[in-house]
Amino acid sequence: MKKKIMTELEDFEADMLRLLMVSQRVWTIHKEFPNLTEKTQHGMFVRHIFREYTVINLVNFIKVRRDLTKNKDFEKLDDVLKPLVEPILKHENAIFQLRNQYIAHVQEDGRKFKVMINEIITKNNFPTNFGFYRYLAGLAGLYCGIVENNYKKVWDEALRKYTEIGGEGVSLNSGFDMDDVGKMLTDVAKPVEIKLFDEGFVPTLSKAQMELIKKSLEKK
Repeated sequence: MKKKIMTELEDFEADMLRLLMVSQRVWTIHKEFPNLTEKTQHGMFVRHIFREYTVINLVNFIKVRRDLTKNKDFEKLDDVLKPLVEPILKHENAIFQLRNQYIAHVQEDGRKFKVMINEIITKNNFPTNFGFYRYLAGLAGLYCGIVENNYKKVWDEALRKYTEIGGEGVSLNSGFDMDDVGKMLTDVAKPVEIKLFDEGFVPTLSKAQMELIKKSLEKK
């Protein structure tokens, strides 16, 4: 029989907890962006991923704020914080389109790329530089921090209940360390490469490398 949970979050507490989670993410994004300075293709791609993660959490921020403002008392504070929110809401359409069309859902359900990223950006006049995304993340972070200061009791109580319901964080050991990953991938990939080669598909390795792999496997 499932254990009955006596502690339950109120609607406003649950929304405050959601804001707390968003706060942690947007501040991490804001603080980490300047450290992503590697001028390589890989470094650029990492910054692109950070930008996409910013979009996801801006959507979360907009949705959580929308739910929090259903509370009449909270609405008073939100009115004062409008200057922090307006630059984000100005680009709400682009943020949601990018998230729904390409970032969280990559052209699924037969969309066939009829709406392109460039179209979303140019149609909505949505800046693409990384500094702008850091700015938006910072605005959301400032908003969250001020809310925490003014609703500290609710914020802390929501976190307390969450911990009581869910317990401490769980950590499950996979049985291997970061340094083991390369070898483990190779062990899995070797027989796949051979099967690709034998069945006429294109493997990632050369014919000479394939022969070496076959010999090494035959010795086992």
